[in-house]
Amino acid sequence: MTHHFCQRTSLHDGHRLPPEDKMFPAWLGFVPVLLCASLEAETNAGRFPFRMDSVIRILGDMESHLEGTPDSPVAELFRGLDCESDFCQLSPVPVTFASLNLPYLSEKQISFLKHLQNHKTDGSWTEYGAVLTPDGTTVSLSPLLEGIVGGLKRGHEGAVPTTAWLTDPLNNTDLGPCPTLDPLLAPLAKSLAVAFSLFHAGQSRALLGPNGCWDDILAPHTFTLVGPPSPVPDAFINGAMDGVILGTYLAKNAGSPPNISSLLHGYYHAGEGLAGENQTRSNFRRKNFSDLVSKEKLREQLESSLCLLRHRHLQDDDGHPLLRGGTLLTDKEAASLLAQAAEEFTAIYVECPAVIPRCMWGAQPYKGTPTQLQLPLGFVYIHHTHSPGKPCRTFPECAADMRAMQRFHQVVRGWDDIGYSFVVGGDGYIYQGRGWQWVGAHTLGHNSKGYGVGFIGDYMKTLPEPFALELVKDNFMQCAVRGSRLKANYTVYGHRQVVPTLCPGDRLFQEIKTWKGFNERCFMKHGVRHCI
Repeated sequence: MTHHFCQRTSLHDGHRLPPEDKMFPAWLGFVPVLLCASLEAETNAGRFPFRMDSVIRILGDMESHLEGTPDSPVAELFRGLDCESDFCQLSPVPVTFASLNLPYLSEKQISFLKHLQNHKTDGSWTEYGAVLTPDGTTVSLSPLLEGIVGGLKRGHEGAVPTTAWLTDPLNNTDLGPCPTLDPLLAPLAKSLAVAFSLFHAGQSRALLGPNGCWDDILAPHTFTLVGPPSPVPDAFINGAMDGVILGTYLAKNAGSPPNISSLLHGYYHAGEGLAGENQTRSNFRRKNFSDLVSKEKLREQLESSLCLLRHRHLQDDDGHPLLRGGTLLTDKEAASLLAQAAEEFTAIYVECPAVIPRCMWGAQPYKGTPTQLQLPLGFVYIHHTHSPGKPCRTFPECAADMRAMQRFHQVVRGWDDIGYSFVVGGDGYIYQGRGWQWVGAHTLGHNSKGYGVGFIGDYMKTLPEPFALELVKDNFMQCAVRGSRLKANYTVYGHRQVVPTLCPGDRLFQEIKTWKGFNERCFMKHGVRHCI
């Protein structure tokens, strides 16, 4: 699935931006450059690792060459050409390019940017246009930057564009208005509308997702999906959600928007977050997105997107019959489809926690043959790791802790794999251990009956961060029940209630006593388990 944002046209010589455009910061000029530079992405993108930090460094180079000239960079990059795509109409200045002409960048940098400009997947399940972020997740760059430009436009105009009437290009008659499409939500809403329409028509093997794995975490170049791609893989969804969050931030801070390199660095590097707002960073994208976009608002945006797509693709011959006049969907069917899309997207990408897969934290292969669980399970056993005894705060720290625990369990204990089903980091993510399907080695005598969930750290005297507790208590449990992996009437135990141990720590054990499903009637005494 390729997103073409701008169309090539010839340059109008001598064009200058009007005086009011001087108010825009220089970096606004090259946000769409990354998206609209050239429509032929090069197969050889140099040897830049496909990391967000590579993008940030190149943007910093561009900013250093463009500073000190209030409007000339904008005049240089926005050539005043006609632009017919939805994306170009979001920008407060014209944004069509005949070529990527940035003499202060090297050929290697240009090649890298061209490779990232369009999001697509191929028959080998390779995904293009995505980069690895410092928090261990992968994002597509195009929907991220489209959301940023949408936020700048909203901040400049102070309102979302109004509803427009559409005309049937075949007979030039009015088709009626489509509901207003929010430019911040446009990339996600349009792609979800297409994804569910194609799946409904049997033209797509997958409805949403999947995630994928990089060839090399330290120097990533190839991102391969773990299954058949939908039109909206996880990386695209991550980028679109980040675009909504950052676009909203820019709209609220329209008076003095930061350089884009500073904006992205503050958002993707764990720390203070944007403008000292600790939660406004990529680790918390799902929570931040849910605070901004309700399920009802998403459904409305999907309705607008489908309306626009059905009208604007009446003459399109791209193999998407649902988008050519909507002949295969009645209004009632479309309403039902969009309600399903909003429901399923919210359940999977908002209510469920983000899970860092094994390939991302550097897991070693399972030794032997794993035993499959008989789902749904009835129990969840809560642990603390004790060693590592200090909570991890960043993806590199948590990934290193996961590798250390796996080595200990496989080498010292002689187990087949890391024992836990899932592990909770102090960075806002859950890490996949043995996962949903395989019997673990976490709770002696009970491994096949429930999932073992461990919190990284020693919690005899302190608690994990509130967001880490919430990930398990609310998101993980709810997601497991919805996915038929856990029974609705599940039971929660602390490890010490089943096995003679101090795990999960005195303080954490007191906390889980307040959780839904906790069974306080079972306890260990003198090495014997009692239930009353």
